[in-house]
Amino acid sequence: MRALMVVIFLIFCFPFGAPAQDKGQTNGDDSLRPVFEGRYAAMKAAMAARDGKAISEILAPDFISEDASGQKESADTMIQEVLALPKDPLKVSSTTILSIKVSADSATVDQRYDMKTTKAGPDGNKRDVELIAVSTDTWIKSKDTWLLQRTVTNQMDYSANGKLLVHKVHP
Repeated sequence: MRALMVVIFLIFCFPFGAPAQDKGQTNGDDSLRPVFEGRYAAMKAAMAARDGKAISEILAPDFISEDASGQKESADTMIQEVLALPKDPLKVSSTTILSIKVSADSATVDQRYDMKTTKAGPDGNKRDVELIAVSTDTWIKSKDTWLLQRTVTNQMDYSANGKLLVHKVHP
């Protein structure tokens, strides 16, 4: 059960998956969509490979992750948690960019992360698990590269077999 809670905590602290291709939901500055889709895809690949160096290269030096409960953690803490996670070959995830707002060398990206997998429940029976997180990410441009400076999870829903078990909204 502790491993499941760590996975849930890490996912809603730092939800990333492959960018979804649903372009109908975006507003704001869409010209940078391919750039941010690439950055989210690179983060997903680095996390899946448990590559701490590659993860850190996507993050700004002062990176902060704030979960739906308002708790904050640094890049080092987040990376150590990712490296400690067991791999889940059944996990399927995607990130849909909802909006992009750019101001000079910073950008605010609202995104929705959707993750599905199958896990054994406390009774040993398999159950379908889904986690949906809506976050606001702040990116800064350093030279020619966009770095993730902050991610705030605004809402997180965790369901098993279609039943909502956890619903958190950022204070």
